[in-house]
Amino acid sequence: IAALNRPLTKIEKDRVVVLFLSFFLVIVFWGAFEQAGGLMNIYAMENTNRMLFGLEVPASWFQSLNAMFIIFLGTAVAAYWAKRKLRGKLSTSLFKMIIGLIIMGTGFFFMSAASTEFETTGSSAMYWLVLAYLFHTVGELCISPVALSYITKLAPLKYASLMMGVYFAMTGFGNKLAGLLGESASTYGEFTIFTGIALFCITFGLIVLLI
Repeated sequence: IAALNRPLTKIEKDRVVVLFLSFFLVIVFWGAFEQAGGLMNIYAMENTNRMLFGLEVPASWFQSLNAMFIIFLGTAVAAYWAKRKLRGKLSTSLFKMIIGLIIMGTGFFFMSAASTEFETTGSSAMYWLVLAYLFHTVGELCISPVALSYITKLAPLKYASLMMGVYFAMTGFGNKLAGLLGESASTYGEFTIFTGIALFCITFGLIVLLI
């Protein structure tokens, strides 16, 4: 009870600042990642050559790639971070979140390549989408599983529940951002949106890493 009533210490105040910094990472990440069910799904349906061995692959099937990659890569990604920690290298939760954002952002360059191919030939290959979903999933495995754990570790006891609520609110803002970005593709074109997302995610991640 005393811990709940006392003022925040200097360390706790610093942790709250770091938490709010991580919330910006969450907004940017989900704003980009959730293109999977929106703009990328539309792109798969309208601009991708989905013929494989004489059969047309339904656009909706690409939505299963994320789940498949999670099953295949989840253990490997967790093992990588565990080995990195054992070697004494930087492997904090915030560092994982930053790296996850950068990796996920890099995946949008494959969509930029797909858009370029579409503008040149009138269609783009399916492997661009597969590569994009691969990078997005690796990024998700770095940021999503650690986010809530990170918040409960850093948040002062008296604000722990509030901070968890703020985290989920930030994911909501991220989804709203995703919708706005997807909608803007009709004005600026897919190449501009995909490339812009990639550059912003990577740049923002690097800036936070430096901070």
